[in-house]
Amino acid sequence: MKHTYKFIILFTFIISSCKAQIAPLYQMDSDLPEGTHFKDLNNNLSDFVGIWKWESNDSIVTIELQKWEDVFFEDTNQYEDMLVGSYKFTVNGTVILDYLSQLDDNSIYIFDHYIAGNTVLHKNRYPVCDDCAINQRQVSVFFTDPEREYLNSAMVLRYKVEDDLEKMYVVFYQFENSFLPSIDAPNQNRLPFGDYTFIKQ
Repeated sequence: MKHTYKFIILFTFIISSCKAQIAPLYQMDSDLPEGTHFKDLNNNLSDFVGIWKWESNDSIVTIELQKWEDVFFEDTNQYEDMLVGSYKFTVNGTVILDYLSQLDDNSIYIFDHYIAGNTVLHKNRYPVCDDCAINQRQVSVFFTDPEREYLNSAMVLRYKVEDDLEKMYVVFYQFENSFLPSIDAPNQNRLPFGDYTFIKQ
């Protein structure tokens, strides 16, 4: 009886181990077995980790990004590596937005951070990257302006090294129509949509 009990425990452990598999982020599929870990095996997220700055005339945008590993999602019972971040926006030295300290609060749910996501895009997905190498991928993340949460906003990030500088090209856009809460509600984030080139700090 004692041996039978040990065999049952061993068999259960083997079955559980078989279910827990690892897959690259770009092959993310909720139909894969429960317990699957979608990992940043190709470092598509790692390139963006750090502090980035964009400057133009009197405006400065600073974005800080972190990579969180094995974030558990209860609805699919799977784990995912994620990019999580926040930002600061100043104009003429006046702070318009500053949520950088939010990253220090580990109690905040992942999608309550104002930048979060991990969708890996191939070069021919929007925005099309004509000069990307065939195996170079972009990453899409959700963006939130906490005073305009009704806007469906996203950033597509592209990493590139030019003139010995690490750069992050960003396409910031509204990815679908948003339902405005009132007729006079703003239809733009306080950080304007558009294309940005950030420099790694």
